[in-house]
Amino acid sequence: MAGEETIIKNIGYMWHRKFVNWDTVSLIGHSEQDDSPVDFAYQAGIYALYNHNSECVYVGQAGRGDRTGLFHRLQHHAKNGELFCMWERFSWFGLYTVSTLKTNSDASFNTEYKKGITSDYNEIMNVLESMIIRIHLPKFNMDKGSLKKNRNSGKIEWYYQKAEQEERISNYEKLKKECQSL
Repeated sequence: MAGEETIIKNIGYMWHRKFVNWDTVSLIGHSEQDDSPVDFAYQAGIYALYNHNSECVYVGQAGRGDRTGLFHRLQHHAKNGELFCMWERFSWFGLYTVSTLKTNSDASFNTEYKKGITSDYNEIMNVLESMIIRIHLPKFNMDKGSLKKNRNSGKIEWYYQKAEQEERISNYEKLKKECQSL
């Protein structure tokens, strides 16, 4: 990829809506690098909603100058939008760095931030292709694109929901005990 910067700064992939507290403006993810928590409530970018079969049912944008971010768009879909019962997971592709989110509680695009984007057209096409592949999961795309390649390069940070990971570990341990008792 050309330049030091990437358009997409961080990603939350296939998060479950049941692990979001919709009564508080908070969307906590944990870094795959160091497990540190980050609030992505005011993140700007692209998001996708998936049904219980992991099929993409909706793609949208968040944080386009309306002083709301990802949390508010998802909350609308979860509480009173026409899609409220049609999805259970979501993915997001964020434009703001973690440091931008920490210093601006309303994280609206500003002129200084836009100056930091140094991507070229090839990079934009690679990132968009990779996002679309990850959103739709087409069965004939073997390569997940440039976002996968950047996962270990430190250019894009990936985040997960700690509550879901803890639930999976707990379920695994229960199943393991059941199997051992047979």
